[in-house]
Amino acid sequence: MNKKNADFFVNSPPALLPGQLAFLLRHGALWFWGNFLAASLFVLLSWAKDDRSLLLVLLWYVAIVALGGWRWSVGQHFAPALNHVHTPEIVSTFGQQYLIYSTVLSALWGVSGVILFSSQMLVQATHVLLLVAAVIAAMPVLALSPLGLYLQIGVILSPITINLLWAGSLEQQALAVATLLLGALLAMTSRFVTHLLSDLRQAQLQMQEQAHTDPVTQIANRRFFDVIFKTEWRRAARDGNTLALLMVDVDYFKRYNDKHGHHEGDKCLQRIAQSMKTVTRRASDVVARHGGEEFAILLPNTGLEDAAKLAETLRKNVEELRIPHADGALPRIVTVSIGVACCAPSHIGESQEMGATVVYPAMLLNSADRALYRAKRNGRNQVAKEQCGQSMLVLPVVAPLVTTHAA
Repeated sequence: MNKKNADFFVNSPPALLPGQLAFLLRHGALWFWGNFLAASLFVLLSWAKDDRSLLLVLLWYVAIVALGGWRWSVGQHFAPALNHVHTPEIVSTFGQQYLIYSTVLSALWGVSGVILFSSQMLVQATHVLLLVAAVIAAMPVLALSPLGLYLQIGVILSPITINLLWAGSLEQQALAVATLLLGALLAMTSRFVTHLLSDLRQAQLQMQEQAHTDPVTQIANRRFFDVIFKTEWRRAARDGNTLALLMVDVDYFKRYNDKHGHHEGDKCLQRIAQSMKTVTRRASDVVARHGGEEFAILLPNTGLEDAAKLAETLRKNVEELRIPHADGALPRIVTVSIGVACCAPSHIGESQEMGATVVYPAMLLNSADRALYRAKRNGRNQVAKEQCGQSMLVLPVVAPLVTTHAA
């Protein structure tokens, strides 16, 4: 299914979807054993009260257990890396697949209302209760998609309700009406829970955005940069890509603050931050305020030369803003100095090989800092670049010990 259809069914905000999936997968064992015990109870009840085809019952039972186990197994393999190297697209696609597994499992429960339909009223009533329990067990799917839960309510309860209506007796028709009412009540409850979850999501997103946004420039702050830097480093190491970093420093900014005041200083930083956002147009690029008058721009899958070109474009854009700086260098306008560095992170597991060249995240940060220092030392308002890893750590090759045994 394409991304558009996936988004139609899995409509959680991208920022919250990993956490919601993590909740579902963390309780995967509970959902599996719940389905297993409920199916076992129903099979035992059917054998005790009905003379039913053994093959048909076993096929249904095996299908329930197998699909529940498969969903649990797939979730366990996906869960460890949920918040590390998976892209939002991969997480969304997995959420859609998890929803499909859950819906098929619910459909199997619904099918039991046809192929395992009993002629005895007590078994029918117990059957309805077990199916209602299956609907309640599917409630956590609300975290992914309200539409998905409504669909599961329908596929679980519709078959047995139709069978009861066509059975003919007054008691069975009354049970069918009660089943319909229970289904409607569950749908109404889920609708209320959906609105509650939606409000909680919005509040959570707002809090998350505030925690990750610099209040002055309205771009990412240092906390968000540190988190995304680790994530992008792992992704680059996994995919074998490069990762570039720009460290940007506003020239003579302390003098600007002293001369023009902190209010004008904040406006100056805001204009520079907006200029940075116009230069970095890819969704994967990250612009953050690193502290004070210093900014950081993270460029995944970007080489050193391309990063240097972007840095030069940014430097010219800031210069063209023509922000007056009465106490700055000629021509008395605000300028920036930029240090550019690029790394090819070591592949996961590569550092364990003897004699391997190990590239650590600190090397990229240090290289960008050194390049920035060189740009400032050489006169400011310029770009300096450095390929990181010039001080790389090489693990020494240790000769294996040779032991001799006396004859």
